[in-house]
Amino acid sequence: MKIKSAMIGLVLAALTIPASDAEARRTGKVRTETIDMVVIHSTGGPTCDAKTGKPIWVKAGTLEENLRDIEANPNLGIHYMIDRDGTLRASVPEDQMVHHVLHYSGHSIAIELINDGDGHDPFPDAQLASLVKLLRDITQRRGIRREGIKRHSDLDHAKLTCDSTQRRKVDPGAAFPFKSVLDRVFPPQHKKHHE
Repeated sequence: MKIKSAMIGLVLAALTIPASDAEARRTGKVRTETIDMVVIHSTGGPTCDAKTGKPIWVKAGTLEENLRDIEANPNLGIHYMIDRDGTLRASVPEDQMVHHVLHYSGHSIAIELINDGDGHDPFPDAQLASLVKLLRDITQRRGIRREGIKRHSDLDHAKLTCDSTQRRKVDPGAAFPFKSVLDRVFPPQHKKHHE
């Protein structure tokens, strides 16, 4: 299936329940580095079509499809995935490393959002609320600061092998309200004015 093979190539690599209660579905390598970063991904994005060698855009897919495809591939992995309706699913436990972003996987936690990542597909309020809740939980438990929350596109600037004008990783995309999410996770400190 073209979409399935493209989806596997795309991913290198909602809270209805607390993160600690989410079901762990796979295992990863034992970490040797301290976790100091969370990387936000989207399930859709650009890739090269295996048959034509041309660039294509893979749509978001469903939570179940994405988890099945990622968990079936020994080279991929994520820690959490959040559906559009806010449903959270855990995959590999946080204390284990998964391959999700080149050069940063060893010290980061991966969160995938079901979204096309094209800058047009909106992120529903329920999905963002779940993301904020999960990020608050992770950052408080792990002592991760605001600058430790990254988008996949912040870290991977490589180009597609089939189109050197197209970035390989643009997720979660321009429609993702990054600053707003960070402000909700790390509320601005109100300073008292002394007169």
